[in-house]
Amino acid sequence: MINSEKLRLSCVWVSILLITLFTAFLQSFRAGDEAEVVDAPVVEVDFVAPIQMQSELMGKIVIAVDGLRSIAPSMSSQQILESAKPLCEPDAPLADRLGYSVLVGRVSGWTLGADQARAIETESVAATTLRDDLVAVMESLAATTDAASSVDGQIDSSTDATPPSIDVLSTQRMEAIEQSLGFFGRALGSHADEEATRTVVVIVFVALWYCVVFFSGLTALLVLGVCLGRGAIKPRIELAHDTHTSIVLGETFAVWMVAFLGLTIGAMLLGDLVTMLCLEEGDELPAAMRLALSIGAMFASLLVLAYPRLRGVSFAQLRQLIGLNTGQGLVRESLCGISCYVSAIPFLAAGLLVFMVLTMLSEALMGKQPQPSHPAVEMLGGASGIEIVMLLLLASVAAPIVEEIAFRGLLYGHLRALVAPRIRLVSAVVAAVSSSFIFAAIHPQGALFVPALGGLAVGFCLYREVRGSLIAPMVAHGINNAVTLTIGLTLLS
Repeated sequence: MINSEKLRLSCVWVSILLITLFTAFLQSFRAGDEAEVVDAPVVEVDFVAPIQMQSELMGKIVIAVDGLRSIAPSMSSQQILESAKPLCEPDAPLADRLGYSVLVGRVSGWTLGADQARAIETESVAATTLRDDLVAVMESLAATTDAASSVDGQIDSSTDATPPSIDVLSTQRMEAIEQSLGFFGRALGSHADEEATRTVVVIVFVALWYCVVFFSGLTALLVLGVCLGRGAIKPRIELAHDTHTSIVLGETFAVWMVAFLGLTIGAMLLGDLVTMLCLEEGDELPAAMRLALSIGAMFASLLVLAYPRLRGVSFAQLRQLIGLNTGQGLVRESLCGISCYVSAIPFLAAGLLVFMVLTMLSEALMGKQPQPSHPAVEMLGGASGIEIVMLLLLASVAAPIVEEIAFRGLLYGHLRALVAPRIRLVSAVVAAVSSSFIFAAIHPQGALFVPALGGLAVGFCLYREVRGSLIAPMVAHGINNAVTLTIGLTLLS
């Protein structure tokens, strides 16, 4: 490698690392803003942050388990509430602590729940109003339940856990409680058991799904490893044969990162501009329109594939080097995409174990850390039909196509051609780990979740290496995102 090529390569990687750091900073800034919103009740403002999805899931599990006491009477109220203890930690958001008081009311009696809520300190008008309204509702439920129990001539805690009708507050104030507390607001009514049971059934089904996929993935990896070892399957990836071409792939990836980041920010600003110029004050641009702008920005970033032509690499050559071909046929490669998906799940599971260890260490050193989240999943709670369709198009079609071309096509091809290309195993491992780390780092789930996303991406790299075509990784990426969104939609519906 001559000096000019070394300089170009250095510039490529300095650019990639700087853009990765900048993107990760923007993502952490977004997470920081969300954390400030969650903690808003401690500031004297007239606002209470709504309950988070993870907190609602805890509550649904507790209520579903409480419903099993008829067949497992040995379970005490304290044992049932134990899994929801994080909700009542002193540093937990106000909505979580109020939600926990509702759980106490459902499980141990509405009088105890009202006492739990009354003991919560508040520092804003909105927070105090919400707490006092919640206390009033639970006191009314306790009084009504006591009266009903007296008529029956018996009083037991299980009767107190089934709420009667509520008429102590106006409909508007009850809606305000549900808006802030979500499921916990609905748990003051009589249909929470059905919702909680349905959610737990979904969680059990999801657990079974991933168990089946995990062991299927281990089997697929074992078979693939044996076939590779015996030479029955040979890797089909095509590498650049000269340093200039391999560096061009890296340059194109760096240009793509700049274009993608700029177009994404531009789509957001365009949405804000349309809102300001075309809509009345207080109105918001429909989420479906913003999603359409994001999809357009994502596909527009692929215009950078014209750059290699300017550097002397033909489009036909580029297509072969980054895997934009049909391999052994569209149908066969698509079926391999299913195998790619299940094979990636064991890597995801390994990454999740690392994530849990890092989370425990981080919480031991720096206190409670925010849970990983993605804006697409967060939108599902109140999404309309067209918004769900647009989310699926963005996450399961646009993102797999564009990101696979960028990461498993350009970046992986660049690294494989430059890092010990003659030592296949070393070269493939370095290329897979490096490209997967950058892939995970620019996603919004947070730094601690990088091992999990990176593990998934390593599985995609494996099939990019073996198949040569990007179709299998694209299909696997799309399946993974579609499954994740479907689970989120089912849990939030």
